[in-house]
Formats: sequence, structure tokens, C-alpha cells
Amino acid sequence: MNRIFTAFAALASVSVLAVPAYAQRTAEVAYSDLDLSSAAGAATLKARVQHAAQRVCASNGDRSLSNKVETRACSTVAMAKAMPQVELALAKAGTQYADAGRVTVAAK
Repeated sequence: MNRIFTAFAALASVSVLAVPAYAQRTAEVAYSDLDLSSAAGAATLKARVQHAAQRVCASNGDRSLSNKVETRACSTVAMAKAMPQVELALAKAGTQYADAGRVTVAAK
């Protein structure tokens, strides 16, 4: 019984090590300083979200091709998940429902 537990614990630790470094990372993107009713403000917010997606998905120095592909895929997914928040903020810009909030960008 003790050997089974030890084997299970070893497998569990290996699976934890296999999780990418960015598995639970998030970033908050503030936009209270932007005029979201302008094209420049909207573009700036989208650029900030894109940079945040790249940051939360960045690896710790691994420069392999497979890691670059995985990082790019993670960044694409993080952007796609954050865009509804961006679109909602842009839709509310200049209305009584506008807020000075934040967009949350999360890795996979």
C-alpha cells in the first residue's frame, strides 16, 4: 500500500512539473487614463491588452521553437478571452454606463 502511495505521489509531482510556467498568471490592464470614445484611446487599450497577454504567457528564458509556438498560442487565447471585456468597455465609452475599470488578461 505504501509503495502505491509513493508511486502515485511521484506521478502527481511529475504532472505538476509539466504544467507550463504561465498556467495561472493574470494581469490587470487599467484604462481610466484613456478616452475610449476616441480611436486613439481604443487602439491604446487594445495594445495594452496585447502586451499584457504577451507578458502573462512569456516563458522563463526557454527559447526553443516549441516553446515559442506554445507562447504565441497562449497569447492568442489570452487576447481572445480579454477582448469581450475590451469591447464592453469601448461600447460603454462616453455613456452614463462608462466605468474607469480594468481588463483582466489571463494565460490559458
